[in-house]
Amino acid sequence: MADRNTPASFTFEEWRVEFNELAVDVGDIANLPATITGVAVTDAFEAIKELNTSIGTTGFDIAADSGTAETVVIGNTITFSGTTNEIETSVSATDTIQIGLPDDVTVTNDLNVGGNLDVTGNITLGGNITMGDADTDSIDFNADIVSNIIPNAASTYDLGASGKEWQNIYMTGSLNNDSGTSLTFPTNSGAIATEGFSVAMGIALG
Repeated sequence: MADRNTPASFTFEEWRVEFNELAVDVGDIANLPATITGVAVTDAFEAIKELNTSIGTTGFDIAADSGTAETVVIGNTITFSGTTNEIETSVSATDTIQIGLPDDVTVTNDLNVGGNLDVTGNITLGGNITMGDADTDSIDFNADIVSNIIPNAASTYDLGASGKEWQNIYMTGSLNNDSGTSLTFPTNSGAIATEGFSVAMGIALG
């Protein structure tokens, strides 16, 4: 019977092929020797049967000494059975679990993140977006805004609120309302130009 070497780097598919070739080698069990390298043939087959049953029903564990890496290489697809959409992991406080993903990952359903989300790169979001679920939440803009800020409906939304007013407004151009009335500011210095309305100014003289 030919030697069958099964290195640790074998994929499941390579294991399957090797196992089938072993079955061809074995043939009729009556023709086998009583022992193989000191192990009874019947004991060897019983061990293979138990291993196959264990993998098929309960899975298998991979254990390693501290600092030693153990790897399972899958040729095509690995299927996790159990609780729907859930893979449970258990490691000590000093260990980590690393999952390698391809360059592009597509999630076709909901994605819930229970902790912080740190993204490096550009973000494109489609659909409605809600940021924060209470006025105790905050949004911090560290980047510049490179687009117009346009409300969804006219005469509906305010900029600031009573007790939460904006401080200074730095702008060029004019303030315009829907009727075409505008308040124009000088580009360098001078008087404020008004069209269609008056500006009341109180000046305290000392």
